[in-house]
Amino acid sequence: MRLTLHTDYAIRVLVYLARNPERRVSVHEISDSHGISHNHLVKVVNRLSHAGVVVARRGRSGGLQLPCLPHEIVIGDIVRLMETDMDSVVACQPENGQHCLLADICRLRHLLAQSMRAFLKVLDETTLNDILPDRRA
Repeated sequence: MRLTLHTDYAIRVLVYLARNPERRVSVHEISDSHGISHNHLVKVVNRLSHAGVVVARRGRSGGLQLPCLPHEIVIGDIVRLMETDMDSVVACQPENGQHCLLADICRLRHLLAQSMRAFLKVLDETTLNDILPDRRA
């Protein structure tokens, strides 16, 4: 399974916020820290904010914070939020839009669906707290 950069960035934002719970953090700070595009990060933060995964405040005393503890944020939920095209992996549709000639007899679709369920099950059992780096590092 290949995840998009938006999912990668979302997880980076959440890890950064979890490691800095005592203060509000700016998008610029996270962008500079990870060397990633500020514009891309703003899009990610907007999606996280609209979903209630982060609290975003504007203005001089603004910034980003987690609305809950890291052990309350499930990584599977974040992946589902950020990955808008996960169903296409199981659909087995060729990129050129033509119908698959083997669709009626192919067993691959079932295997891909089973693999996707297993993948998400692991992520659903993983919280943000589980993936935080050791603070001593």
